[in-house]
Amino acid sequence: MSEATHITIRHQTGNYDLHVGASLLTELPKLLESIEASGPVGIITNNKVNALYGAILRAGLKAAGVVTRTILIPDGEEYKTLASAEQVISALIAQGMERSGTIITLGGGVTTDLGGFVASTLYRGVKLVHIPTTLLAMVDAAVGGKTGVNHPSGKNLIGSFYQPELVVIDVNTLASLDYRDRVSGYAEMLKMGAIRDHEYLDLLVAKMDELLNSSTGEVWIQAITRSCELKAEVVEADEKEADLRRILNFGHTLGHALETTLGYGEIRHGEAVILGMYGAGWLSNQIGSLSDIEWQEFAQILLRIPFSVALESIDPSVIEQVTRLDKKMANAQLNFVLLKKLGEAEIKANIPVVMIKLAVDVLKNVWKETQ
Repeated sequence: MSEATHITIRHQTGNYDLHVGASLLTELPKLLESIEASGPVGIITNNKVNALYGAILRAGLKAAGVVTRTILIPDGEEYKTLASAEQVISALIAQGMERSGTIITLGGGVTTDLGGFVASTLYRGVKLVHIPTTLLAMVDAAVGGKTGVNHPSGKNLIGSFYQPELVVIDVNTLASLDYRDRVSGYAEMLKMGAIRDHEYLDLLVAKMDELLNSSTGEVWIQAITRSCELKAEVVEADEKEADLRRILNFGHTLGHALETTLGYGEIRHGEAVILGMYGAGWLSNQIGSLSDIEWQEFAQILLRIPFSVALESIDPSVIEQVTRLDKKMANAQLNFVLLKKLGEAEIKANIPVVMIKLAVDVLKNVWKETQ
């Protein structure tokens, strides 16, 4: 059996532990003791994840004498809204949730973001534990303290910074993922290597086939742990996204615009990030510091990731306009994250409108050729 790993993530008001390993769901009662969780526990999850892992979680907590309530939410990015958050809060209050209680999110990014937002606002904040069950949530939504819901104008425009007390990553849950979900999570890990650690990027490329086609094993624990460590380094230095943390948005400016325009049901978040990283990489080479050699290397990495998306209907002007609604705007300027070199990012403002449109045109042409 692969050895579990453990890292401590520090933030402005304290720290929390993140555990990565196999069969950790059964260890949850003991882990909850470490954060002195008291009062009722509200489990926020969806029907699919509840059917897979809910009974295991509740049985362990019941044996430990913990009272639980389970709130089921619909599955899908389109349900990550203020209206859904209000419904969850109403259900928790009706079921006797208390200020001393703990909210556990059990699921993917939608559950993690929505549940974190609920925890940050219910009774002005209750204890929060994340148990991400998708690769994307493991390396992205569960780490860093961002919570949020979507608005018709864009993704994650409403939210808060609210740190969990504990994150438990059980790699056995990866066995239930479909291929597109693996690709989506892999894209976020690749982003961390591109902006922060060239050696880690090389590891992910060398292990691409294994990571995308296998469910468990030491390589998963190693890859997930390193991604979380890299993100933690950035978050510890800049928790509220005043400066350095903005580099985590590499690939997300165009990616979020594509998600908003194509529709959340048409493209997965990680797929949009792959496209966004390609566009940002191209801009890094055209108007930034990324060398031709490294741009070609990075482009080939992204093109190796097997996924298909139809971009024929995308209007570059519309995508450019949607980027202007992005939450990364500051003083009416769009902050675009580019690569100085592989493993190091930089932030540039005042990207010419024509260059953003050209980047979208490049995406359309390149992905048309790969269909």
